Amino acid sequence: MKRIFTFAIALMSLFASSQLASAATAVFNVTVPAGTNACYIIGSFNSWDQTKSVKLTKVDATHYTVTLDEATFATGVTLATMQYKYCSGPGDWAYVEKYADGTEIHANRVYTGTNVWVDTATPPAPTETAIGTLGQDVVAKWAMVWADVPPKPMKVTIDVLVPAGTFQCYIVGTFNNWAGPSAPVDSCKMVNMGANPDGTIIFEKTIYSPDVNKLAYHFCSGPDWSFEQSAPTGDYKYPEVAPIVTAWKAIYDPTKLGNIDFVVTVPANTPKIWAVGSFQGWSQTNGLECTKNINGTFSFSVKNIQSMEFKMYNRLDASWGFVEVDALGVEVANRKATATPGTTITVPITVIGWKQAFDTKVDEVSIDNYKIYSNNSKIVVEGVLSTVDLFSLDGRRVQTERLSGTFTSQTLNKGLYVVRVDGASKKVSVN
Repeated sequence: MKRIFTFAIALMSLFASSQLASAATAVFNVTVPAGTNACYIIGSFNSWDQTKSVKLTKVDATHYTVTLDEATFATGVTLATMQYKYCSGPGDWAYVEKYADGTEIHANRVYTGTNVWVDTATPPAPTETAIGTLGQDVVAKWAMVWADVPPKPMKVTIDVLVPAGTFQCYIVGTFNNWAGPSAPVDSCKMVNMGANPDGTIIFEKTIYSPDVNKLAYHFCSGPDWSFEQSAPTGDYKYPEVAPIVTAWKAIYDPTKLGNIDFVVTVPANTPKIWAVGSFQGWSQTNGLECTKNINGTFSFSVKNIQSMEFKMYNRLDASWGFVEVDALGVEVANRKATATPGTTITVPITVIGWKQAFDTKVDEVSIDNYKIYSNNSKIVVEGVLSTVDLFSLDGRRVQTERLSGTFTSQTLNKGLYVVRVDGASKKVSVN
């Protein structure tokens, strides 16, 4: 049972009064695990940019607070639409919040006016049912607790014991930015060191970590997140000795691969769609673009796959906000598909709706702050403060770069592009 101190309640009352005084600001209060050294908030309001994460003020050992002003939010984001998460340290997802069992939180927090956790995923995880109480957010666990110590780069050899019947083993983690077992395979595929009398197998891999102070990692039985470990849950942290995986979500078998052709029926007037899933590392930057058919459906194929999880998107965007939804407007659960070994099967799927319709309307960038032009089939932006995102007119991300100064794009085909500079956007023609 949580102990509620009188002064904490008084503080919350003061914060609530502050919220009523200004509709453009909101107070965020959070209870954190014992041993937390700092607390930061990151979200759509600062474009999910870890370099812009906001440090909270410490109230006591397990309580932090911050007031956010809607006027400082990224273009198009309001208190009503913002999403966010907490981190125990700055500048790195290694410090992100987790469920109590150490597993990844599968939905972002949203602001409701009472600052209580709302999970938009379906179905919610059992550990989420009472994560917000008394007008406060509650962090159940950190992926890692930040400590103010200098980085410690070094090579580390990891050994893991896995269940009998495992054919392959992959390690992923902070050392490769959680790129996933599929990208690139050679960076995370482990070496089979032999089996024990009981059939369990030892795999080994030497990796380089730029900072072992925050080294966390996870194992998969195949080159796909659908084969990740299911027991134990959560991540291992260096210098954990001899990690043991007792169960996989599924065991990858390279003799049971097949091809899957998907035919996707979508809402009317959907111009383009992409598939994003475990088969490509759940990456918004390299989603698989689908081919539009004469009858208005879309098609895509995945080769040499055993099983996969995925969702459909009508735009690739770092906010993940253009995902498919059900008839009630709720984001759908991961779709799953299993191949038939040695052959190609066709799987029809239907998208009911989109969380957001892709709108090519953009807010023009002030010409007083930036100089934007095309030159030799490239787009140039002068006066950049932090970030440039380049999109094709249909919403496909072409290039992203974080810098201060002048941005020069890669060589582009002729046509219109959308350039987002420090959160504001402008259409630019390449002739």
